[in-house]
Amino acid sequence: MSTKRERIKNKFGGLCAYTGKPLGDDWQIDHMESVAHCRWNWKSDKANLEENLIPALRIVNHYKRSHHLESFRRYMLNFHKRLKKLPQKTRVARTEKRKEYMYKVADAFGITPDRPFDGLFYFEKQKEAK
Repeated sequence: MSTKRERIKNKFGGLCAYTGKPLGDDWQIDHMESVAHCRWNWKSDKANLEENLIPALRIVNHYKRSHHLESFRRYMLNFHKRLKKLPQKTRVARTEKRKEYMYKVADAFGITPDRPFDGLFYFEKQKEAK
């Protein structure tokens, strides 16, 4: 019998629900409807139900933070603009780390300064394909 974690990992064949990229060993379980958001509305008892839990790349789950799904979508629609604003050259270590982090997120979603997020997450594209 599989564990809850294994079932969640296999929801999308071992792929991240947001990006469609292979999960790897350090993947995380994400609350599609965030726990923070649920605390203040009627859905709070549903936050940890399995249908609200999806597999995500660690960096994507970290970047999503406590956004609920639609808030995260809106946030990602402007990600390419944030990439454009990153400085080309810097001597500040903190800024260099931030750039590296942002480029990892961009790579996970296939976003560039000239190619924005298309507005659909991998799990939504899978629903449309069926």
